[in-house]
Amino acid sequence: MEQFFDYKMVANRSVVEQAHELLTMAKELEQFKCPLPDKIVADGIIAKLPPSWRNFATSLKHKRQEISVENLIGTLDVEEKARAKDAGPKGNTQEGTSTANMVQRNNHNNSNNKGKGKAFNNAGPKNTTTFKKKKKGGNKDKDPCFVCGGLGHWASNCKERKGGQIRQKFANLTIGNNEDAGRPSAPQ
Repeated sequence: MEQFFDYKMVANRSVVEQAHELLTMAKELEQFKCPLPDKIVADGIIAKLPPSWRNFATSLKHKRQEISVENLIGTLDVEEKARAKDAGPKGNTQEGTSTANMVQRNNHNNSNNKGKGKAFNNAGPKNTTTFKKKKKGGNKDKDPCFVCGGLGHWASNCKERKGGQIRQKFANLTIGNNEDAGRPSAPQ
């Protein structure tokens, strides 16, 4: 009886395995003519869950119906498998802990940067495309202006451009009634 009441579950072992150990202790007590009711054994298992299982134990305690030891062990098995799946191959993660992934930039040292004290390779991005660049010096009569869309001039000489900036011909306008601003609307 003392072993049953003093038993403490640990987080680094299977909870289902430890629940089976408690169930075995309870069955041994029947041999000494001191049987424990199923409800006491189930409540004892819930009370002895490790601290990382506190939220789950609380949810079990809040249930209004009694749970048998077999059903409890099945529920613990499902929860333990779900936690193992969520933890993934990196190991167990406890509630309340956070993890972060770090990405490290790979700095390549080439002959141009050696001894210059530069932290990063300033060689620029590598060209991976095979597109042909458009030749400069297009035809003003064929190619439209990027500002107004007209022919015969480039955007740098466009009359629609003012002070080096593009003048906009259109504006977005919203018209609304401000009388009801800040008041909740009535349900429709």
